[in-house]
Amino acid sequence: MRLAKYPLPLLLGMAALLGAGTGCGREKAAPAERVTRVTVGHLESRTFRRQIPVQGTVTPVERATISAKINGTLEVLKVDEGDRRKAGDFLFGIDSQVLKNQVVVKEDEINVKEAALKTAEFALRTAEINCAQTRHDYERALTLRESKAVSLASFENAETAYKRAQTVVQSAQAEIANAASQLKQARSNLAIARKNLEDSIIKAPFDCVVTEKFVEENEFVTVGQDILKLENPDRLEVVCHISAVYYPAIEPGRTPAEFIRVSGAVAGRAAVTWKAPAVDPESRTFKIKIAVPKTLRLVSGMLCELRVILEEKTNYGLPADAVLLRANNRSIAFTVNDRNRAESVEIVRGITSDNWCEVLNAGDLVGRRFVIGGQTFLNNGAPLAVTSGGGKR
Repeated sequence: MRLAKYPLPLLLGMAALLGAGTGCGREKAAPAERVTRVTVGHLESRTFRRQIPVQGTVTPVERATISAKINGTLEVLKVDEGDRRKAGDFLFGIDSQVLKNQVVVKEDEINVKEAALKTAEFALRTAEINCAQTRHDYERALTLRESKAVSLASFENAETAYKRAQTVVQSAQAEIANAASQLKQARSNLAIARKNLEDSIIKAPFDCVVTEKFVEENEFVTVGQDILKLENPDRLEVVCHISAVYYPAIEPGRTPAEFIRVSGAVAGRAAVTWKAPAVDPESRTFKIKIAVPKTLRLVSGMLCELRVILEEKTNYGLPADAVLLRANNRSIAFTVNDRNRAESVEIVRGITSDNWCEVLNAGDLVGRRFVIGGQTFLNNGAPLAVTSGGGKR
């Protein structure tokens, strides 16, 4: 059939009739639902930590700067920087010959003072005997004088002799007190001389290594002048400053900390040994100390990376990406129901660590399949195609 001879409006009408005829008695097909491919897993039992990273400086627990206790020439200096010594080992000695001579002089002085005291005691006993005799003569003269048996002159002579004897006793007593005082002073002087001699020889106060030497042998030193700096390399601690918000959570002897290597691996573990009794009002921080395990090869002055563990517990959890945040701080996760459709459940968040989120309401959810991959654009009730799954933990 040739259509060219028909007018254009007629052709359009015929096309409309043909189109209407072909659709008669049929329904339009509904679009297919979009199936989301997801991976699933179960709640897993894990260890969760609330922890803070900190840096600290390694310092020795035992350290000391040893100074001269007396003036003199540094006669002997038996150590150098880097030398190790045990507690009680000899370190250095200041010229002690003069001090030794002083001890001998003070010892001799004590002998002299002891002899003087004995002489005074002997003089007192002699004076007391004489006083007793003159007292007896005086009392006898007094009796005879009352009966007119002796002259007044004889009585007065007896009385004078008694009073003189009393004075001699008092003088002897004073001499004893003076001799005893001088002996006491001499003993104190001897103690000082011995202490000075003792101070001329300095020994290590604890197991130590010499970290710094300030003078050389045969130099003249004065009281208080620094000679050596010591520290115990076997007893170290890390001193850290952390924010005041963590003050209530730190318990010395109970709060653990981990030492971290440059690679990020845990090098050792110890407990916080001390925390400051107050917070610094300017920096709003406080200081803590953590004992360094002896297995770690650290030296004082090093900067150390640590993790202070504020809380640690075992509970069920999900990968952090599987827990989604919704309005009003609600958290949900998607599960797979029996019809392979997404079903959202409320999640009560706990600690998040190592990219895992603790689920505090896990008791009602153990055994359910959770979407742990592909959940970002899911809606409740969406059909799912599970590509992998995890076993129950």
